Amino acid sequence: MNETQLVVLVLIALVVSMVLFYFTDIVPAQIENREVSIIISLSIGLLILFIDKRQDRHIDEMIQIQHKMTHEIHKMIKEQMNLIKEIQNENSKTQDDNRSPSAGSSF
Repeated sequence: MNETQLVVLVLIALVVSMVLFYFTDIVPAQIENREVSIIISLSIGLLILFIDKRQDRHIDEMIQIQHKMTHEIHKMIKEQMNLIKEIQNENSKTQDDNRSPSAGSSF
């Protein structure tokens, strides 16, 4: 059983017992006050748990988006590096071609 479901189940059980005891006057007021305090504490804890889980989900989505962006940036950098290497290779070939005829002919 999920922790959230367990907390909700306990909260429902406390609320039902509180309503039952309130209408039947079986239990003294001191116990009713403690139950009210417990119900309020569990409600606040449950609210904090839901907000925390929602925030975790939001953070996970942000991390996934940043990961995709980083991956795309990495791909772009690799493409630029390959383009730079190709340009350097073409430049070195053209420089070698230009040097070859002049080096071969001597006057």
